[in-house]
Amino acid sequence: MEKRYFNEVIKDSFVFEPGNDLDETWKTIASEIVKENEEEREAKISEFIKLIQADPQVAKWKGPEEKSSRFEDKQCMIKFLRAGLWNVKTAMHILRLEKVWAQKLISVSDYRDYYGRRIFFYNPGAWNPDDIPVNELFAASHLIYDMLAQEEKTQIAGVTMVCDLAGFGFNQMRSHGMEQIRCLTSFMSGAFPIWVHKIHVCNNPGLFSVLYSMMTPLLDDRVKGNIIFHGYDYTMLHKEIPPFLLSESLGGTGELDNDLSLQTVKEKNDFYVDMIKCWTAGADIH
Repeated sequence: MEKRYFNEVIKDSFVFEPGNDLDETWKTIASEIVKENEEEREAKISEFIKLIQADPQVAKWKGPEEKSSRFEDKQCMIKFLRAGLWNVKTAMHILRLEKVWAQKLISVSDYRDYYGRRIFFYNPGAWNPDDIPVNELFAASHLIYDMLAQEEKTQIAGVTMVCDLAGFGFNQMRSHGMEQIRCLTSFMSGAFPIWVHKIHVCNNPGLFSVLYSMMTPLLDDRVKGNIIFHGYDYTMLHKEIPPFLLSESLGGTGELDNDLSLQTVKEKNDFYVDMIKCWTAGADIH
């Protein structure tokens, strides 16, 4: 049975300002749930800051005003360290994935389509490979799919994917080597215990046909039959997915919002951390 820390439910106002000392009960919770050790706390924060300062990927997406502010702010560092159960390398990977979430490259709707499927939105045209390595983009996608695989209804009905290629060009194209292509095709072909029943590809430029020709031999006929290329005509897409769930680039009236799906992933804190550790096992971060 899960341990209770309070004898009754407690009313607790939202507090976001740093500097509020934790009482002994909350220190116990921090120790037992997120592995927080007060004696190691300052050393872990310093180690994490040094890792961030030396990381070439983080350096690419820090603004000039962030050289010595947000990425050296103690409370900001503690947020990521707690999410990583005070494992510095795990916290570093979580910070990197935050960039993927912030750019809203992937999302899952809290609506299901007419077939009961979850709707997964993938927006690689907005992705800048110079800021986010392709493997980190895939890692964030895998994290979402692993979460969806735990939903009983999604296990039954599966997933509909909407791939918006608006803005997809040579920069994104050259970031896909054979290793990434194999990963992408396995992702589309059922590498997870859920069915991807339909893949809607929209705003696909001519350049994408080169990438798809490299993917085709690795896709079985079932998957190829589930892919619909809409180009720049969204008429059929709107018959499958209501426009209010689609962004303007897909002829819709909504916007890509991944706040709820990200919140859901992070609420499953142990799962979130375990999956990142799984991906990063053996990986070196300098």
